[in-house]
Amino acid sequence: MPESEGPRQDIPASLTIVNEATPLLPQSNSASNRTNANTGRRASTLSLSQDHARRKKEIIGLLLMTLSALGFSVMSLCVKLGGSVFPSFEMVFARSLVQLVLGLAGCAILKVNPLGDKKVRGWLVLRGLAGSLGLALFFYCLTVLPLADATEINVSHLRSVVFFLGPIFTAILASVALGEKFTLFDGICATLTFGGVVLVSRPEFLFGSEDGSSKPEDDESQRIFAIICAVMGAMLSAVAYVTVRKVGKGAHFMVHVVYFGAISTVLSPLGIFGLQKFVIPETWKDYLVLLLVGIFAFLGQCLLNQGLQMAPAGPGTLMRMNDIVFAFAFGILLFHEIPPISSILGATLIVGCTTALGLHKWYMNSLQAALARQNSGAATVTTTST
Repeated sequence: MPESEGPRQDIPASLTIVNEATPLLPQSNSASNRTNANTGRRASTLSLSQDHARRKKEIIGLLLMTLSALGFSVMSLCVKLGGSVFPSFEMVFARSLVQLVLGLAGCAILKVNPLGDKKVRGWLVLRGLAGSLGLALFFYCLTVLPLADATEINVSHLRSVVFFLGPIFTAILASVALGEKFTLFDGICATLTFGGVVLVSRPEFLFGSEDGSSKPEDDESQRIFAIICAVMGAMLSAVAYVTVRKVGKGAHFMVHVVYFGAISTVLSPLGIFGLQKFVIPETWKDYLVLLLVGIFAFLGQCLLNQGLQMAPAGPGTLMRMNDIVFAFAFGILLFHEIPPISSILGATLIVGCTTALGLHKWYMNSLQAALARQNSGAATVTTTST
């Protein structure tokens, strides 16, 4: 009995096959149809899903990640304002305590178990530990560097080191923990990104002093140590991102906020009394700064955790790039921090490489998913014909 050709399948070039919600259309055996399908698949991997419901969800996720970047930038602005009064670990404690209280209130309102599912509690603890330690390092960097010295790294530039190294370390960790490929292209992007970090950080032993004089050795050592802390913070930030992706929909985004806040609240007093000195707020402005640090951190965390679960990986990476835009804007407009040319070039290199890395990984993952679905559909058609 001859094999049936099956119904004719006209596949538009705009068709996107990038997710499990997109139905697979069985393919005919003609070479022309296969060529059209491959062309459409390649064109579709750099667009959002064509499924209306999923596309709407992805767009909302991208918007949430953009708002998350704005929230964290405002939080950093508050940290900078309070850095002249409070030690870094005290601001970590204030942020964490406010975040924990708001997170528990959110769980109560949404009727979500703040402890989460037993199956993912280990990952939630790891996410909280990594986020807490990374946060402590980040706040230390924001407060330890002298802000008035134009030859030092200002807060805006330092944030670019922290946030834009994160995707590189995330890609490396994801290849180990999640089985994602780390290609030669990824390695090139990572190398160029570290070159951008050098341009942003401007170590004195490479660039010298802008005024021709050498700074005290202790100041330069503190500066280098702050940069090392920034890199370590980026590594821990990557661990936190990977664990959020590992947990996936196994935990409500508010549960992530609670774990992060609880663990940071427990750990930060160790740093306050072991390494620094507790400072009692004296004015209502001091209390307001600490409160705003916690509120904007809470908003940023909620938006980020929800956005990570909703947004596609490639555009989601791009939305995180908005953080550097907000950081530089705040630095220039509010603190008159005009970055040197090398910092602008370094930030451009970092943004360009991390953007290319995110788009490349998104493209490859979408292509593999589409190919797997096509092969599955072809096998189904063959079985039906037989």
